[in-house]
Amino acid sequence: MNGNGNGNGRAAAAASSHLISKYSGRAVVAVGAHPDDLSVGIGGTIARLVRAGAQVLMVVVCIPTDLERRKREARESAEILGCELELLYPSECRRVEDLKTYELVGRLDAIVHRRRPGAMISHAQHNVHKDHGLVYHACLATQRIGFHDFFCYFPTGGLPVPVPFVPQAFVDISPTIEEKMRAIEAHATQFAARGLATDAFRMTARETGRLAGVEYAEGLEVVRLMLS
Repeated sequence: MNGNGNGNGRAAAAASSHLISKYSGRAVVAVGAHPDDLSVGIGGTIARLVRAGAQVLMVVVCIPTDLERRKREARESAEILGCELELLYPSECRRVEDLKTYELVGRLDAIVHRRRPGAMISHAQHNVHKDHGLVYHACLATQRIGFHDFFCYFPTGGLPVPVPFVPQAFVDISPTIEEKMRAIEAHATQFAARGLATDAFRMTARETGRLAGVEYAEGLEVVRLMLS
């Protein structure tokens, strides 16, 4: 890489650090429809936020099958990333599509009232999985309670399917790529048990890093952001 490329990489890493440090000492709520979504979508970002002193809460909306095993996997993943975990329905298997909209929004509202987050990170609006889109809209509704920054992460799924996603912000996860990979691999029911390799997620982070001039990165769509 030439000198100019190195300069661009350093500038991108510095900008990423400024965004991450904005939430030091503040709550960040990261929401996924299912236990593995957050590890895949923003595992590296969560680990970086935690390292920077943010109080990250990983919220899992539903576990559709194999409740106890997937709860254990979710707890292990959260421990690897260094964040708290909250399951909206810890005692029963549920599907997002079966939830009443007011019920899901109400449970997320309660978390926002309790945590007063500086930021929320959710599924992107455009998704192959309808349930991911439902979670996005429910998270967006919490903005009426009070202003918090709002970001969306890359559409997640076991196999890659092209959908529109245009990130406007990038987080350098080079320091936390191994935590991200271990957090993904903790979800054995979704990957190892189904014969699905996880190396594609490392490759995606590398390709996203190329867009930002760093080794590994995660992209975020910016829905709402307070600049100060």
